[in-house]
Amino acid sequence: MHIKKIFCIVVFSITILFSLSAQSDDHHEDLQDLWMWNCVGNEDNSLFLMHVTDDIEWQDVVYYFLNGRFMADVRIHKLWDSGSGVGNIVFSPFSKKFYFCSAWGNSPGLWIASQTGIKDNPLKLDSTPMDKGRGYLAVNKTGVWLLHDTAEHSGQLYKIEDTGGNFIFSIPEAVKQASFNSFYNFMEVKRPNSSEFHEHEQCFKFTDYTLLICDEDESSWWVFNCLTEKLKKYESLELAKKAAEKIDRAYARKQKVLAQLSLVAVFVVVLVIFAVVLILVLKKIRGGQKEASRIEHNKMIFDIQEKERAKISRDIHDSVVQDIRVLRLETENLVVDQASKTRQTKIEDLATDCIIKLRNICYNLTPAELTSHSEGDSTQFELISIINSLVQQFSARTHIPCVFKVEEGFEYPVLEKEKTQNLFRVIQEALTNIEKHSYATQASIFIKKADSSGGGKPALLIYITDDGIGCNQNELAKKLKSKEHLGLRGMKDRMELIGGQIEFFTAQNDGMEIKIELPLESAK
Repeated sequence: MHIKKIFCIVVFSITILFSLSAQSDDHHEDLQDLWMWNCVGNEDNSLFLMHVTDDIEWQDVVYYFLNGRFMADVRIHKLWDSGSGVGNIVFSPFSKKFYFCSAWGNSPGLWIASQTGIKDNPLKLDSTPMDKGRGYLAVNKTGVWLLHDTAEHSGQLYKIEDTGGNFIFSIPEAVKQASFNSFYNFMEVKRPNSSEFHEHEQCFKFTDYTLLICDEDESSWWVFNCLTEKLKKYESLELAKKAAEKIDRAYARKQKVLAQLSLVAVFVVVLVIFAVVLILVLKKIRGGQKEASRIEHNKMIFDIQEKERAKISRDIHDSVVQDIRVLRLETENLVVDQASKTRQTKIEDLATDCIIKLRNICYNLTPAELTSHSEGDSTQFELISIINSLVQQFSARTHIPCVFKVEEGFEYPVLEKEKTQNLFRVIQEALTNIEKHSYATQASIFIKKADSSGGGKPALLIYITDDGIGCNQNELAKKLKSKEHLGLRGMKDRMELIGGQIEFFTAQNDGMEIKIELPLESAK
């Protein structure tokens, strides 16, 4: 507080010197007759208010001056001169406003100077009317307070503002029946060392959390707890000071404990957040490991299935098909009479039809384009020819027209065996579902390459559509999750295995469209 007062005096002195050199000689003469009682700065000391008294006319005046960057404006400006009896000026750190109280004159009351942030007009002045009488303000950690009295009545305490910067201007309930001393008594009675204090400092003091106000008996003191708004009387100032210090220490300890608890709470919160993040990370890692394990498990299952299918295909081709072919040749070579010739031809045709069906079964088990390569062969395979063969067999077998189209200018991607094999199984399963469940009258397969001109990654897109009965989305979602509908789940698992994705678009009685997307980064 002493350092701030010294700083204010120094700044004021410098300001006056600049003002004297910058302003007229007439004003210079006026300034020599002023007494300064109070000088208060705002939160960053960029704006000051000072209370002065004219020594000749004994008129109170409030000036302001700017202490901005590089002393941009060193002049003093008159803010208020509407009365007299100004007790003191205070600055609220809560609302960033200045307050002072006028005892007499044209407009007695509480004056409020709000900062505008405008250089040419930095303050907006408002007032709250009050009875004529002297008033002194105090600012502590609980808000802004005013002790006001008149010559006829004892002092009255007002709460002006709370710590939220809200304007209260009310009398606390606990002090309404109290009898506080009048400032005028102190002005009329000589006190020891009274010259060291303003008159209000002899009967109105404050600490961080309390106000000390002298009683009408001029010997006992009231201590007002600003936080609890409780009032208690003590026989002397010393006892009142000790009580106020005790209250301050209690709240200081409480604030310290709260600060420590806050640190503990922050530490606990940080610890909980860390634990939650750790759990989520571990869960994600475990989920990733579980997902990788599931994909690896599916890969193993599909590999086993492909090997079994390849074995069955070879067994059928090398045994049953060959036996039927021999049977057909033997039938052709039989010498029969003319009456049995028709039956011989019918047996030959039946054998030929069996050979074709068995070959189709073998192809569906494992396409010839894939079985012609040994295990681990690094040779790559074209997908288009396989899809074309699959479509032809589907149309011939089911009598459902199926159109296979490719985008104009489409470059046939050559994929690795694993990708080709799984794409074949997905398309095969889609066509099987159309055959068994859709009641479709036509189907189509369209293949294209995703447009990467907009910055997207190149991908192979395959659309499989039919005009069947379809299904609703809820039913489809249940089938994808159900353990009973292995066909749809198998399609999804296979696409996931090769790094692609599959989507189903359908509605009741509106057919179905299946979109297959496979990134081509690894395609050569």
